[in-house]
Amino acid sequence: TVAYAEFKARIGALCVMGLPWPSLLSLNVIQFLFLLALVTFARTDAKCDLEVPPRPKQQETLKVMKRDWVSHELVSEVAAILLEDVLMYDVVRHQPESGPLDDLKALSLDRADANFEVWQGGKEKELHKWVDNGHARITGGHSMLAEDGIYTLRHTIERFPEAEFYQYLQSPQLQWVFASSSFQKGEAESDPSHLCASPAWNCTDFIWQPPLCRNGTMRCLGQVLHDYPHYSQGVIEQQIANNGLPLSTVYLTRLSKQIAIWNAWASKKDILVKHHYPSEGVDGVPRSAFVPIQFSPKRYGCNATETATPEGGFSCRLEAKRLLKVASPRFMDSGDARYFAERFSLNSDDYDRLFDLWRHYDGDAYSAACSWLKEKGSLKWGSWIRFSKQVRFIREFPPVDGCFPTFYFFMISALTVAFVHQVLPSCFRACKGWCTRSKSDNPNWEPTDLSDIQRRMNDRANYTLPDFTSKLVACRSSSFVEVKMALLRGSMGFMSFFRDEEDFCYDPGKAMLPPRASSCFRQYFQTSLQVLVYILTSGLAHIAVSALIFALATGMVGALLAEVRATMEKNKQVDPLLQVEDWYTTWLSKMQTITVLMDDFKFLPTFFITYMIGQDVSRWLQWLQIMFKVQGRLHDVALVVASSYRKVNDPTIGKEQRQMLFKWYRYINAIHYMGYFKLAPSIGTSAEGVLQDLRTVGLLRDAECQQLQFATAKLRDTLVSWLGQLWHEELERGWVQSLDSDVFMRKICELRGVLAQLSDMQDMQISQMVRVMMVVVTNILLGLALIGYPTKMYEQTTECFQFWPLVASYLYFICYRGMLHVMFILDKGPFYAKGDCVNIDALLVSTERFVFHVFRTSFRSSEKQLQFALKTDLPFESEV
Repeated sequence: TVAYAEFKARIGALCVMGLPWPSLLSLNVIQFLFLLALVTFARTDAKCDLEVPPRPKQQETLKVMKRDWVSHELVSEVAAILLEDVLMYDVVRHQPESGPLDDLKALSLDRADANFEVWQGGKEKELHKWVDNGHARITGGHSMLAEDGIYTLRHTIERFPEAEFYQYLQSPQLQWVFASSSFQKGEAESDPSHLCASPAWNCTDFIWQPPLCRNGTMRCLGQVLHDYPHYSQGVIEQQIANNGLPLSTVYLTRLSKQIAIWNAWASKKDILVKHHYPSEGVDGVPRSAFVPIQFSPKRYGCNATETATPEGGFSCRLEAKRLLKVASPRFMDSGDARYFAERFSLNSDDYDRLFDLWRHYDGDAYSAACSWLKEKGSLKWGSWIRFSKQVRFIREFPPVDGCFPTFYFFMISALTVAFVHQVLPSCFRACKGWCTRSKSDNPNWEPTDLSDIQRRMNDRANYTLPDFTSKLVACRSSSFVEVKMALLRGSMGFMSFFRDEEDFCYDPGKAMLPPRASSCFRQYFQTSLQVLVYILTSGLAHIAVSALIFALATGMVGALLAEVRATMEKNKQVDPLLQVEDWYTTWLSKMQTITVLMDDFKFLPTFFITYMIGQDVSRWLQWLQIMFKVQGRLHDVALVVASSYRKVNDPTIGKEQRQMLFKWYRYINAIHYMGYFKLAPSIGTSAEGVLQDLRTVGLLRDAECQQLQFATAKLRDTLVSWLGQLWHEELERGWVQSLDSDVFMRKICELRGVLAQLSDMQDMQISQMVRVMMVVVTNILLGLALIGYPTKMYEQTTECFQFWPLVASYLYFICYRGMLHVMFILDKGPFYAKGDCVNIDALLVSTERFVFHVFRTSFRSSEKQLQFALKTDLPFESEV
């Protein structure tokens, strides 16, 4: 309607434009064709919606006979709609070209499949041949009796009561009464089977006369209005001929006969008609207006043998008989169709209501039948139905109905999230690495200045890329993520300046203080905002995304589970009495077993995780303890060395002792830096690289680097041994105190021990067998939860999407996999930027500043030295 209205509006707009009349005529023709196409499409696409759940097709075609009288059309449409829309057969409405007498033959030979309204009049021979001795089968009858015969109108009986009995139709008076409405000839359209032309009928102008009229014995003045001659074929004619009634029979179309009846009723004329019930009747003429002409009952000795031609001997009253339902052998072999045919039954009230609806829908039998089925509902026709064909879980490929769209949504969402979270970062990292290749990739390249060192340290730290959230937070408030960003960028204040001996030896107030560290040592989060920022910028965000993927996968399983449950419910709705053990029930029972197994299995992963988390937390704290021990031992060594040099202000050897302190200063800081070699990502794992870096910042000389290249496997231990050698050299020169030798040697031995302990922390991990077993059992539990949790949450529902099971599975994954992730992060140590990390730059700078101040604390300027000599009355040279 909307499409037609829009099209008509556009036509009207073109008319307003003043088009010539030929164009307007063409547009009107197009408009008519458009409307005809819409009507045709709407009719062919129409379907009676009886609110039946989706069911699989029977994959079988049935041909339902549909004759052209109204009651047969209505009954056939009711049956066809139920077979097509409820029992899911492919139904063809078959309209035979031959007469109703051939229906039983067609059913017996499988040329058609079912006739749901078979009138028995005149079909005794055919019933015996094609049903009793043939293959057609009677599946029952409707709950009412069909009536047929010669009728007149009530006002005729009121004037001539004797006209109700056939004997008085022989009187000349009544002959003239019924002759007033006679037709001179019948209608050719009323005889599609051409029976009138056969010798048995021998009609003249489609008017049949009994033998006594044709041979001139009597004159047939009265006339019986008959519709198609194949309706009750030959029976009415036999009644007339065998009872000696001088009545002719004129064959008219159904519409012409109804018009004649209505005119007779309206004008109170007398008329004889062939009439039957159930029938749609004649508009304006009540059913009670038709009065049957009475003939002798069968039990009084008349001939009751009905044949299909006027030459038969039938002379009795047409007894009311049941309307039969007859089916073909193929129809009877289809279980659901046979079940329906045996129980399908209409009563007189059903027929009357169908006729009312037929008139309401202007003769549209389909619409009337559909409306009647909706009006009565399944309480009426539900007992006729048994749908034994199992509803398949996958009814087509690819499946697109039921819960499968929800399944596809979860699957695409999970794959999209996984792709964005896992694949894209790797691609971006590879592209960035390829696009930002620098000369540092050349193994023969050596850093020449501080900027090269910083670039190289940044490249080493780039094995873990900064996430977008961290970058965003760093732009807004760098204090929240300063430690993390310092590690991710490889920035170190310790390596940002060159150590100059001359600058170190300056008098107090003139030397350059080592710069600040790139960040604090460790960050603590106390406020809710800080905790949220930490979650978003740490590895826990990765777990949150992985949990989302797990929840989406759970949604996929839940959608499939809901579809399985819906399939079972559909099968139960199809036939509650059908007891078939199928894989759906077996699958659901196994799912329930998985739920029980999951509940019993969760203790072991929980025990493992609790134990392992405790071990990894202890190990992570041990990292910090050793790092602080290394710093403490270096501070001790620096204190011993600083206190042993007593003449740093001596005019003669003070400068040399200051230079010697700078050498100690270089070695102590180089040892501290070497302590994190192969541990901190920014320092790297190349011995040549770390020596180049130390040489560039002035902590090692060229000759020292060349010497250390022969001890690349033990760089830290070699440097520590240099401290002992340097001490003894200074002791022989008399510049350090011999009393401090025992303390010094003990401290450097302790220093070597804690440095070795720090280096060995990488190998001090929990047993890999226990760790692997813990990961296996935890993943088994999550696998069971992926299947069992939806079963547990979807137990009482068939909805495709549910919110709370997704939330529950999301939290379940975070609780178990999140703790595994925490364990893995702690296992990486405190140098992993996306875990609970620390910045060794803070320790390095703190130690360097400590050594800087401790070594220079006894430095005095030249003016202060002169004032001190005058106050103590000592000559300046004596200090030499």
